[in-house]
Amino acid sequence: MSNTASGRLQRLRPSGLRGWQRQALLLFAFVLVAAPLVGFRAVDDKPLSIYDEWQYADRVHAVTEGNVFMNDGEDVSRWGEVARACRGVERIMPPTGCRPGPAADETTPNYAAGDPAPYFVATGLGAAVLLESGAVDNPVIAGRLIGILWAGLSMWTLWLLARAFGATRAASAVAASTVLLVPAFLQQYIHMTPHALDIPVGAFTALATLKFLRREWPVWVLPLAALTVVGVKGSNIVIAVAVGIALAAVVVWPSMERAERLRALLAGAILTVSTLVFFVAFQALMSATRVTDYDRPGDYVVPALNWHAVTVDSVKFLTSWGEGTMAVPGVWLVLAMAGAAMAVWAGLVPGLPPYVRQLGPGYLLGAAVGAVVLDLMVFATSEQYFSMQFRYGLAVYPLGVAFAALLLRSRTAVVLALASLVLYAALPALLSLDTVAI
Repeated sequence: MSNTASGRLQRLRPSGLRGWQRQALLLFAFVLVAAPLVGFRAVDDKPLSIYDEWQYADRVHAVTEGNVFMNDGEDVSRWGEVARACRGVERIMPPTGCRPGPAADETTPNYAAGDPAPYFVATGLGAAVLLESGAVDNPVIAGRLIGILWAGLSMWTLWLLARAFGATRAASAVAASTVLLVPAFLQQYIHMTPHALDIPVGAFTALATLKFLRREWPVWVLPLAALTVVGVKGSNIVIAVAVGIALAAVVVWPSMERAERLRALLAGAILTVSTLVFFVAFQALMSATRVTDYDRPGDYVVPALNWHAVTVDSVKFLTSWGEGTMAVPGVWLVLAMAGAAMAVWAGLVPGLPPYVRQLGPGYLLGAAVGAVVLDLMVFATSEQYFSMQFRYGLAVYPLGVAFAALLLRSRTAVVLALASLVLYAALPALLSLDTVAI
């Protein structure tokens, strides 16, 4: 082939696209892949999710009505009461024909008002576009459909993290597919919940740490990662704990050079300080803007933590223990992620890129310690105790998914993993379980 023809061919190849253009196209492709399933489920699932969708939907709807920043202590609106009456709440409250009933005469604090604003603002603005354009006329469906974007973003960030771990393109695609094929992941996109951004937050925080350690990204990505941890949902503190443990592993790892140890110490200091500063600032903002004090929901207020319960919580993100019968289908997934992380930590997986092995203890110990830190954080800020549930650990699972992808090194392994995920996705329907199943 002549030099002229070769040059012409090179100009026609997709590699001629800039890096950001390729990534934008990839993100768009993932959104398109997510759209059919997430869109169908968002419209087809009539009841509101038992996981606080009633109050999340009310806050998203407030944004579409111009109330962009809801203050802690504000009540659920009349619209929220009617929406709950019309749709009911899965498992606990049947619909009452769009008539709120006597209970609605007593105001209910919107406990979602105490969550950070970014998810609600972004989802509310997106829902407002759908409503104003006439594409959708139902505010609940409009808010849920924005989950298509969050699902695509989650798939993209999982792909990037798996590739940074050294997984093949096929294995990384399987990792990305977990967003749609793992029921507990899919729940976050077919309903309104700030947990829809947990996977992107976790994947970005791990990716930013890896890229900084490898001198590929600048230092400012670390406080940006800390801002996403605090600015989306308090439970995302688990990924900060996991990354902090991984950085400590880099510092004490026998084969690390002095410059690598110092860079890991710097990263740990920046992430820790940034996370604490943002967390304290957010708590101060909540206190300054709270419109009224209100009773905490349910029977969660406790005089002291039960350390037996806290100890049980420490294994829930690694075993799904305590989730009940709905957790049975998910046991194989959490064990597969933990097993892969153990294999990497033990050095049984050859040819890994720098610093991936140190994320093994980060994931395993971080998932355990992170649950305890979350218990302590909730009690310190509200004198409450919530038993840990699978969704509170969503931010740490990108590490587990990426570790599992590392083991898919043959075509057969990729096909078997994808087939297992498809069967897993079908289990709730096959076993007649509702969407609370994980």
